[in-house]
Amino acid sequence: MGLGDRLFEPPPADGAKVEARLARLPLPLRHLIQRAGDALAVEDMQNAQRALSSALAMAPGEPDVLRLYGLLLARMGNLDAAVANFEAALRGAPDDAVTFWHYARTCEDAGQIDAAFDLRRRAIERLPQSPLAWADLGEHLFAYANGEAALAPLERAAQLAPQFAPGLLKLGSAYLACGRAGDGARLIRQAIDADRTFIPAWIALVDIKTIQLSAAEMNEMRTLLDGPLILPGERIALQFALALACEREGNYQEAWQRLVEGNALRKRELRPWDAERFQEQERQADEIFGRPHAQAMDAELGHEVVFIVGLPRSGTTLVEQVLACHPEVEGAGELAALPTVLTEESTRRQRRYPEWVPEATPQDWQRLGKRYLELTRSFRDRHPRSTDKLPNNWRALGGIRAMLPGAHIIVCRRDPLENCWSCFKQYFRDGWEFTSDIEHLGMFWKAFDHAAAQWARRAPTRVRQQGYETLTTQPETEIRELLDFCGLPFDGACLRPHESRRSVRTLSAAQVREPMHRHYSVAAAYGALLDPLRSALGLPEISGSLRGIG
Repeated sequence: MGLGDRLFEPPPADGAKVEARLARLPLPLRHLIQRAGDALAVEDMQNAQRALSSALAMAPGEPDVLRLYGLLLARMGNLDAAVANFEAALRGAPDDAVTFWHYARTCEDAGQIDAAFDLRRRAIERLPQSPLAWADLGEHLFAYANGEAALAPLERAAQLAPQFAPGLLKLGSAYLACGRAGDGARLIRQAIDADRTFIPAWIALVDIKTIQLSAAEMNEMRTLLDGPLILPGERIALQFALALACEREGNYQEAWQRLVEGNALRKRELRPWDAERFQEQERQADEIFGRPHAQAMDAELGHEVVFIVGLPRSGTTLVEQVLACHPEVEGAGELAALPTVLTEESTRRQRRYPEWVPEATPQDWQRLGKRYLELTRSFRDRHPRSTDKLPNNWRALGGIRAMLPGAHIIVCRRDPLENCWSCFKQYFRDGWEFTSDIEHLGMFWKAFDHAAAQWARRAPTRVRQQGYETLTTQPETEIRELLDFCGLPFDGACLRPHESRRSVRTLSAAQVREPMHRHYSVAAAYGALLDPLRSALGLPEISGSLRGIG
């Protein structure tokens, strides 16, 4: 079981219905259902299929067998058959919130968002006292509408299951996204009170950069790390959380040691980062786009889009929040549209991006640009302009310029030591494998630095490098220049991004709710402890005493 798995447990009241139903079944059938569920939990499709085939032969109309068979079929890619099984399961157990839950998630995973929403509304109508049904609807609204819309159903779920830690955490996270850091922290602490070993809540509490943990909370995290009550994946995440809490109270030596240990364990847990392939791809992109190449026929194609790129923890969320305060701009967040377009074209050509770039014609780039605009059209229903804040899109700057030459691109920069240290100490639940290795961090930053400088030089009217430090120390000057670069008239609301009611779902959710202020160096406090990172970045190392550590 990984760190996120406990977020997807049904509340006791809903789980009890399933248990009561299973308790009435013959023991051999119960064992088969249990075996199938365990196999699906670890993606063991072969054993799941064996167990479910036997269970279907024994009881072809049993709702829990049909529900699990629907999950199996969905994971095997047979969505139509999965839907038929879920519908049959609901006919046999129409009051089963767990089946509605699995059914809706299956539709959502298949990209059928409207169908998932309809199922979640059906669940509420059928089961108005189910905390799972209310929580699932709230999560849907949080993901596809906004945090404010999600609050009412998540609050109802918490009322129905006041001791269910995952539900309390989800409500707390929604409060944070809406700028209610105090309410968010209160609910997350309630989740911890309900289950002291619920590690996702500890992680979320520490991630609220605007609150201070108590000495008792710090010691409880140390006790959990020293004891047998938590799983290996949870232990790594909690190690990161405690390190950040140590840093905030000035205990840099312990913070450093825990982060080094945590990243070493995390590196073993993640898929290996292929440094050689990364370097070759960046070299290839630099070479290909350094030569003359085609671009879309319409030089203004994409003028309605602002891309915001950079390393993680570089200020991309703050820049988007500033722009999203403008009445002409919709802050769309981290979109998968650009990678989707490039992957579709690579599949069509049977060659990886950017290998096929020299063969692409202006008509090809025009087609790809229009495909991107089609995928993101809904984000411009209310406002004429929209942002795309997927940080790693910096690796496709050449593709953006070719397919959407009218788009504006903001490359977010931060002091390299601060930026890379912030990455090293952040527990990323998905991806960013390079952040667990100091040498890899240095390699990644150098490639980013080169690409950013090259494209800012090649297209100065379309690519702007935005410094995080200058934005926070000279906000009005920088924001006026930023808006001018994007072709937007000045609007005073952009100077007050902390007042926006827009939902923010990134790691910086609580931070962007504070008035903009200068951020002082954290890395400097570690003194010579960070010399390995300085070396990887090509920065001068510190000799002598460990400044700031005592």
